[in-house]
Amino acid sequence: MANENRFIGINTLAGTEVLEVQEGVGGISAFVGVNVVRNSRSLDIVSGSGAATTTMTADQSALMWHGTAPTTWGVTLPTPAGDGQVVTIGTDTTLTTMVTVTAPAGSTLNATYNSQTLSAVTSVEFMYDLPTTTWYRTR
Repeated sequence: MANENRFIGINTLAGTEVLEVQEGVGGISAFVGVNVVRNSRSLDIVSGSGAATTTMTADQSALMWHGTAPTTWGVTLPTPAGDGQVVTIGTDTTLTTMVTVTAPAGSTLNATYNSQTLSAVTSVEFMYDLPTTTWYRTR
């Protein structure tokens, strides 16, 4: 009875729950957020003024600029990044030649993204490739 498997039924997920997963019998285990299991993404709303900067954390996957445009917006992609991790950067207002995206230390961008315009209700997307430690612009 001590090793009995138990099922806990949950009708809805808030997105903050974690699961313990194990690599085979007796293998290593880790905690994984349900957002990873269900392939969902967080959306972080960003606003401000002047020269705005955002350094993404490993658990962030989407930024949305909201409100009055800053003079510039510099975004540093997350580290550590997982292979195939996708990051989306969007806006609800036009950011004219204001957006610069940089890779964190230890990784690179396949092409520069410096002083770019993002039109209202659009986004740009980057995907990370672990073997090359490179962020690729995919959209």
